Amino acid sequence: MITLSNGFTRALLGPRDPVLDAILRRSLEAAGLPTIQVDDNTGRLLQLLTELHRPRHVIEIGTLFGYSTVHIARGLPPGGTVTTLEVDPEAARIAGENFELAGVADRVTVVVGDALGHLATVAPESVGMLFIDADKRSYPRYLAHGFPLLEPGGLLVADDVLALGDYGAESPDEPTDAREVAALTAYTRAVGRSPRLLSAFAGTENGLLISRKEC
Repeated sequence: MITLSNGFTRALLGPRDPVLDAILRRSLEAAGLPTIQVDDNTGRLLQLLTELHRPRHVIEIGTLFGYSTVHIARGLPPGGTVTTLEVDPEAARIAGENFELAGVADRVTVVVGDALGHLATVAPESVGMLFIDADKRSYPRYLAHGFPLLEPGGLLVADDVLALGDYGAESPDEPTDAREVAALTAYTRAVGRSPRLLSAFAGTENGLLISRKEC
């Protein structure tokens, strides 16, 4: 698969807007959070997906400082909402400030805690789009718990699905090992071979897998 680097896409599509630049600077330079946010092209794709699909409710697994969340929220239809799940309270706090800065706080709810625990409280077929960008070893579990929540025609989107990637930066105390690669491979195969999902890869920097739940 051909992937697109962040610098290459910016050279072709133009620089990111000042609000996004400010969010990156305050989160990465000032707060010192890890540089594991989605790349700019993935952010644009997420915004396009919400603009085209117009989901009423999006759940995002893995907030970090909210860079992907801002893109998703920008593309929502009137009345649309995002619930973003983050295990790290400090990252969630910074994300909340970033949502205020980006002017999307009115449509975003941050839930701090275990993602699977929250998913268990969500009504079946009530989610228009589910975006997964969190612990790689848990992708198969996110799929098992999240798929029933998607409404017919809903979108399932997962970042970092290229199994040969290096995800050590996302878990600095636990470098990439065979379990992460096996989990990502299991997720990709399950999604790709499911008769209830139509799936395709997008050539982003780390690999984005987009699936639509059949009606």
